[in-house]
Amino acid sequence: MSRQQEQKGFFKTLFSKWWAWALVPVACIALIFTALIISFGLTPESVKEVTSQKVEVQEKLDKSEARQEKAESSLEQTKSSLKDAQAKLEDSEAKLKKAESASNDKKEATKKESKTLENKLVKSESSLKQTKGYLKETEDKLNSANAKVTELTKQLKEANDQVVKAKGEVKTANAKAEEAKAETEKALAKAKETPAPAKEEPVKEEPEKETPSSGNFHNPVLDLDPSNVASTIKSNAEQRWKDDYQMQDYEVQQQTSAYNQLKNVAVDSEVKQTQMENALSRWGYDFEMVQYEYNEQMNAYNN
Repeated sequence: MSRQQEQKGFFKTLFSKWWAWALVPVACIALIFTALIISFGLTPESVKEVTSQKVEVQEKLDKSEARQEKAESSLEQTKSSLKDAQAKLEDSEAKLKKAESASNDKKEATKKESKTLENKLVKSESSLKQTKGYLKETEDKLNSANAKVTELTKQLKEANDQVVKAKGEVKTANAKAEEAKAETEKALAKAKETPAPAKEEPVKEEPEKETPSSGNFHNPVLDLDPSNVASTIKSNAEQRWKDDYQMQDYEVQQQTSAYNQLKNVAVDSEVKQTQMENALSRWGYDFEMVQYEYNEQMNAYNN
């Protein structure tokens, strides 16, 4: 059995007795007397203190209410500020969402641009590789061409050396021919000085002298300006034999000699005039070659 049940059983047993009911009025009367004694025992000073305390309590209560009102007002302001802050927060969130959306759009655009740039970079790298290949091929061709140029330069130098050697030989041959001509002239002079028998004196026939022009035919070499011929011969020699003054002098002498001989050629037929014109047209102011071609053509024609 619990304690509460025991208490209920006790009071039930107590109130079932007659004397218990008789004690109730006595207790009430005792309570009234006690209250009277307490009320009479309170002095005016105690009442004043109680009143003063009541006033203080009331003032404190008023102050507390004022503070409460102030706190409520502050709370309202705080709520208003909170609402404004909430509105600003919502606006900021909206702006943030908009900025995020714009940022995402920019990211997508940047990704597309980056992809485009990557494609261009790949194409550029491919073009660069092709260009490098072309450059390598061009370098190989250039090296091959340089090798060929070097070889051709070597061959040209050898050819020039051969030409110089040939011209030297020609110069030597011409000198020998001049010497032979001089000896022949001396022999002819001695033969003329030797008297011949009177009865057998032969009739001397004078050799026919070639004239530059004959009849209706004309030597085209005579149409060239001598001063222009001289300057052109010198210019060609300087250009052909740069810094080789010996060969320049030799070239000028040979060309001038050929020019003078060509001027004295008697052009007395259409064939001679045509061949002279053709040689001049082909070789210009290279009178050695003009003379050579003209003589060769005329020798072939006469044969």
